[in-house]
Amino acid sequence: MSAKTGVLTGAAGGIGRATAERLAGEGWSLVLVDRDEGIKGVAGQITVPDGQKIIGVAADITQPEQYSDIDDAVAAIGAPLKFLGLIAGVLQTAGSIETLDVEEWDRVFNINVRANFLLIKHFIPALRTADGASIVTISSWYGKSGHGFFGAYCASKASVISLTHTAADELAHDKIRVNSVAPGNVATSMHFDALRKEAEERSVTFEQMKDTEWGKIPMGRAAEPAEIAAAVSFLAGPDGSYLTGATIDVNGGCMFT
Repeated sequence: MSAKTGVLTGAAGGIGRATAERLAGEGWSLVLVDRDEGIKGVAGQITVPDGQKIIGVAADITQPEQYSDIDDAVAAIGAPLKFLGLIAGVLQTAGSIETLDVEEWDRVFNINVRANFLLIKHFIPALRTADGASIVTISSWYGKSGHGFFGAYCASKASVISLTHTAADELAHDKIRVNSVAPGNVATSMHFDALRKEAEERSVTFEQMKDTEWGKIPMGRAAEPAEIAAAVSFLAGPDGSYLTGATIDVNGGCMFT
């Protein structure tokens, strides 16, 4: 049985699935978590050799009472939990602070921040027993600066970075490293849906909107999900052994820090 076991949230999305495929190829056994039953099909599509397991678990990460299903899947793999990848996240409905509904603010924070806190809290005991483990969050370059009409998203991702720092400080003595990956635009359905909506609001074509937004990126394109997965893999494994409390920018050069 693989001695490397990890849990990935948001594993049915673009970044989550790319990360699952990357880690599986590196010998990890994985529990893939997403909110609907389709995650079990995603898990079934990832082929691994004997000695590895990929298990899909449908769970709402905002509801801690559903974490027991994740625990059962980790137990079924039968090896210590060494990695927690907190990939799940949502974008807000664009709106100014003046017009944004508080319900939308709460929805974004519930998924992007509160669920991460709950998952870290829940899995600390299991990660501690691995005698060397890693947690990786997904923040955003939007968490490092404010952007009009995305106040909830920016504030939530800034909170993810701060939570990462706090957890890294608290857990270093337990040999648990905690780091974050801060993507820019990523070529996922969430990004393309946002471009389409903004194009409609501005009465321009999707291609015009894409060219405008990607034109702001020095490298001239959005990241492929696999490029974000590569950074997560680096932080999860031994190559990132002396990194904790770090946020790695993978944004094509749109922000230098």
